This record gives sequence, C-alpha cells and structure tokens, in this order.
Amino acid sequence: MEDAQIKYFLDHYAGMTDEELSYLLVTRGDSLSEEAGHALRTIMASRDPGGLQNELKATAADVGAQIRHADEEVRKKKKSARHARIATRLASLALLVIGLCTLLLGKTEGGVALCVAAIAMFLYFEVQRLIRRFLVALFNPNSR
Repeated sequence: MEDAQIKYFLDHYAGMTDEELSYLLVTRGDSLSEEAGHALRTIMASRDPGGLQNELKATAADVGAQIRHADEEVRKKKKSARHARIATRLASLALLVIGLCTLLLGKTEGGVALCVAAIAMFLYFEVQRLIRRFLVALFNPNSR
C-alpha cells in the first residue's frame, strides 16, 4: 500500500459527512482500491458507530428503493411495448379480415389493397422489431 494514497484518501474521507461515507460504502464499497478501503475503514472507525450504523441502514434502504423503482419502470416499459405489439398485430389482423371480406363481396381492387396493406403493416413492424433485437444482441450479448 502506498502511504501517499492512503493519506490522500484519509484527508478526503475526513471531510465527508456520515451520509456521504455511508453512500460511498453502500454503492462502491466493494470496488474501492486497497488504499481507499483502508482509509475508509480508518475514518469510519473514528466516527460515532451508532450514528454511522443508522446512516448505513438508511442509505441501504434508499438505494434499495431506487433499485426497486428502476426495476418497476423497466417492467412498465416492457409491458407497454408488449401491448403496443399486440395492438399492431390486432390492427393488421382486422385490416386483413376486412380485406378478405371485401374480396368475398366481389370488390377485388379494394380487397386486394386492404390485404396487401395488412400484410405490409405486419411485416414492417415485425421486421423492425427483429432488426432492433438483433442489433441489441449484437452489441450486448447478455441481453435477452
């Protein structure tokens, strides 16, 4: 361990409040360098243990709430996208059925146009979705 770095971190952490120290420990405690971790432990040992422990609990609860909120937002976004896909598919299907009914009634020009529009709309949105998923998977292999 380098003494100069430890001294730097000791000076830096000494000027931080208990709230700032607890946030640092909760959010980045496992990724600190050896010098920074040693300095953080030294500073925390010199602080009021009861107050610091309460602050750690509050910070952990706050960070947990933020994570839950972010997960909920992602879930809502996925649900909204799923509903939009279903609505697009249903609109394509309805257009296709109307086109087929029009064809059965003998109006070939309008029926063919509606059927082609329905198939084109369906293919456009599905191919667009598949290309988007391919690009995401290409650059982020951990995505689903």
